[in-house]
Amino acid sequence: MFSRILINIKLRSNVTLRSWSYQCESIVAQRSRRIQQLFTFYHRVYGSSGLARLLRSYHKQFEPPIRGIMLSAVGAVGLNITGAIEAAGFNWEKERLSLKNFDLCRRDLDFLNQLPNNELCSNCKDKNMQFCYCTIGNKKCKSLKDGRESMRNCRSPLNLKRDSAPLGNKVIETFSESLWEPYFSKDEFSVWRREEHPSMYSYKVYARFDDISADDLLHVQTDLGYRRIWDETAIHLEMVEEDPRPNSNSHLIYWEMQWPKLFSNRDYVYCRRYIKDDKLNVMMVCSRGTEHPKYPVYSNKVRVNDYWSLMVIKPYTNFSEPGVHYILTYYDDPGLPIPQNIKSWVTQKQMPEFLKKMYLATKQYSFKRALEMQQIFNLSSFHLQSQEYLANESRTSWFRKILRTREPGSGK
Repeated sequence: MFSRILINIKLRSNVTLRSWSYQCESIVAQRSRRIQQLFTFYHRVYGSSGLARLLRSYHKQFEPPIRGIMLSAVGAVGLNITGAIEAAGFNWEKERLSLKNFDLCRRDLDFLNQLPNNELCSNCKDKNMQFCYCTIGNKKCKSLKDGRESMRNCRSPLNLKRDSAPLGNKVIETFSESLWEPYFSKDEFSVWRREEHPSMYSYKVYARFDDISADDLLHVQTDLGYRRIWDETAIHLEMVEEDPRPNSNSHLIYWEMQWPKLFSNRDYVYCRRYIKDDKLNVMMVCSRGTEHPKYPVYSNKVRVNDYWSLMVIKPYTNFSEPGVHYILTYYDDPGLPIPQNIKSWVTQKQMPEFLKKMYLATKQYSFKRALEMQQIFNLSSFHLQSQEYLANESRTSWFRKILRTREPGSGK
């Protein structure tokens, strides 16, 4: 039986090989046609440069884990080295954000100071903007050396009050020669954008709120525990380290942000620093992406390394009274090229929704704090009234005792 099967295979081997080759050719043709369709689709969506970046990112994901192989090869020595690196933690002296980053907010402060006389440029009129940032944001100044005009020449230090705060080293790198252009205006929000890299934009958002204070808004921005409550997109948000230097107001933070379906979540490791300047009557917060050995790049998330933001909170009058101007300037590279229509959807829909949530969260925090203050006031008033009552009772009983001693027949 077995020999008969072998004879049949030998006699029909050519037919079998021919049918197998036909089957392989059919599969290869289908796969080739599918790959060609995918390349055509992605080229239409992302363009040539975006497609190249997409291929490079996938290539990095499939690279052999050389570092892991080397560690396994050296064994315990490699593990000890890794443990030593993790034990070293975060180098604050090297990675601390510089106070010079707040000088980038100079034009934002000029914009706020000139709001009563703000006039729309032609581009802002075409976009039906409420305010115009282009006139101030795109202003160029002549150099004292060669007479050339540039936006960088307009930079001047804010001369912030340092006290004993460390200066810091890391600065935010932004391409300041690109022009700001109006993007959209919705409700109380106005948004402009500027091209930092080809097809990659930074965004500037302005809003003002009449019934919340600057102190409460800063608290909502910096309280990570409260942020996890009111922002459901913050899947994971925690403080990794706090700057050991006093008066630095610097923190290292890990943040995982939920993205829409069909997209991987984005996560950030960034350093944050804030300052409150009474002389300028302003609060400012700056953030910049960094690294930490405790939070490596995860395979199921997209790490956003190129990220920075600048926030300006300026009250109408003082920090504790209602009424505040708010400006947020931010840039991040999401790691993979994203179609422009999705970017527009995120900016035009998600950003106003996030700012409204932030505003409502600040209102709730203000209301809760007012209730707590009222309870403390009522409790202290109750204690004062109780003490006054006991004091009056003590004086009354003492006076009655004196009267009894002077009555006839008291023997005194």
